[in-house]
Amino acid sequence: MEEKIPESIENIEIFRFKKEANAYYKTAIGGLRRKNIFTNEILYNIISMSIEKYIMAYLLARKYLPACHTLSGLIKDLKKFIPVEESLEKKVAQFDNLQFICVLSFFSPEPISDTEISDMVLVLQQIKELVQTDTV
Repeated sequence: MEEKIPESIENIEIFRFKKEANAYYKTAIGGLRRKNIFTNEILYNIISMSIEKYIMAYLLARKYLPACHTLSGLIKDLKKFIPVEESLEKKVAQFDNLQFICVLSFFSPEPISDTEISDMVLVLQQIKELVQTDTV
């Protein structure tokens, strides 16, 4: 079933973020069954993008633009509008530590494990359910 495109520019952006979040979600879930193509590092990035897009759709629906797009930063902003379980917030903080995207010095990260990817998928599903209501 295809979603109806909203008419206002504001709602178009919310719709776009939500549509992209759903596409990343679908790719991540499908990628779990295709480990020969989707490495854990690739899945990490796809899952992270889906989480970011879901939260952005929710925040934009409230006319709020976050200053930071790290997963932890987005969760902190999300908490301004809805309750977020502490355990979920801690899990998301752990995900930020799997890849140090903003680190200026050289580092050698540990490979992302299957368990960490499983945890990320569970968090993704929780966030999807948490923000699905009240968006376009």
